Amino acid sequence: MAESNVVKTKRDNTIIFADNSGFAGANIYTVSLEPGDWNMTAALRARNNFLDRGSLVSSVRYGDDTALTGSFSAYFRDATDAGAATLFDLLNWSGYVGTNWVSTLGANAEVKAVDHRVTIEGSDHGDGADHSITIQDVSLDYSWADGDPVTVSVNWQSHTDYKPTLA
Repeated sequence: MAESNVVKTKRDNTIIFADNSGFAGANIYTVSLEPGDWNMTAALRARNNFLDRGSLVSSVRYGDDTALTGSFSAYFRDATDAGAATLFDLLNWSGYVGTNWVSTLGANAEVKAVDHRVTIEGSDHGDGADHSITIQDVSLDYSWADGDPVTVSVNWQSHTDYKPTLA
């Protein structure tokens, strides 16, 4: 099948997180009420340039892997809930998430991580299927800003992948 001719928009994307039970498991959180500004930086691997007395030459080699990183923002709605996952509980590993979720890095891992997926609607636009970008073992950091609306800016980093799994 040829590449789709339909340009995707922010209305086609859904941001999802899952614990070590995976995206078919019980512990899944779908981000809702967000402006649609998800982004990812995939540098893949460092590129080492070797200089000849300070001048670039055609000798370039791959170096260390670089982690996938990205960010998105959401509107603040709830702080914590003992009976259901909230975005703030996911970010702080508290409430329902802190009690019921297991880090993808292991139950006793010091760094709490989740798997991260963005699904992209395609079949409604004539594509053969929907699409997805999946990143494993993601830790989350955030900042909170007062205003109308109150927003939460989330930064994520993969501790396993240097490139995403695309489907």
